[in-house]
Amino acid sequence: MSGPGPGGKRRKGHEEEHEGGHENAERWLLSYADMITLLMALFIVLFAISQVDQQKLLQLSSGLQESFGAPQITNHTNGVLDGTSVDSAIQAIAPIAPQVTNDIASAPGKSQTCVPVDEKAKQASRDQLTAVRQKITKALAAQGMANAAHFEVRDDGLVVDIVSDRVLFDPGQATLRDGGRKVLTAMAPTLRQLSNTMTIEGHTDDVPVASFYRSNWELSTSRATTVLEYLIASGVRGKQLSAAGYADQRPLASNTTDAGRARNRRVAVVVHAATTGATSSTSTSATATSGGSR
Repeated sequence: MSGPGPGGKRRKGHEEEHEGGHENAERWLLSYADMITLLMALFIVLFAISQVDQQKLLQLSSGLQESFGAPQITNHTNGVLDGTSVDSAIQAIAPIAPQVTNDIASAPGKSQTCVPVDEKAKQASRDQLTAVRQKITKALAAQGMANAAHFEVRDDGLVVDIVSDRVLFDPGQATLRDGGRKVLTAMAPTLRQLSNTMTIEGHTDDVPVASFYRSNWELSTSRATTVLEYLIASGVRGKQLSAAGYADQRPLASNTTDAGRARNRRVAVVVHAATTGATSSTSTSATATSGGSR
């Protein structure tokens, strides 16, 4: 049985070559179709994210212009802005934004952190504290104790320094003398009328304590608390008051002389400005000190 002739072999090889070449020639179409599909998807996404909601832009522009009295934009076709209207709307909105910001910043009753403290409010607070000082001065003078207190009006409040020696307390003690009760009784009617917060501060000199108190911190705090309790008993509201003891840490004069030490031995009634509030609270520091007791 004879095999295929030479012609048959050539024909079969030619058909295989033709089929392989046809397959390779059409393979590029797949890559081309993929590329076209990706490009189309890309352009659709770009087109979608580049569209402006023109109707909402028109409504925003019209609303802002109506609020600020500017002429409204009405150039549209079937509810859709054309290119000219979009530009007009954007140009109309641009100058309104800073105007809105300025109006908000200048609106009454709005607190802005970047706005300086109102000088008129500060002056009104100082005027109130000055009036309080005048009333207390007059009340003390009527009791013949005009020299029992020294005054200082500051931006943060009024400080009334009451002399301790032979007025409020005996040396090294925290029990009120008759003169001390007289001073506080004269001050109480004015303090009762205030809504300001107040801190009662106890101060000593740097002479070591010579009584049953363990330290100047304890003595100064005890004296401040005694004055606070007397003011409460005299009708001053307790929620407005706090007490603090500073021992010899805040002297008014040098402790190298008798006169300086006498000035440093005091109890201060601090009437805080209405805008600041109290910053001190009852304190009994355990820090070691050699402060004085008188």
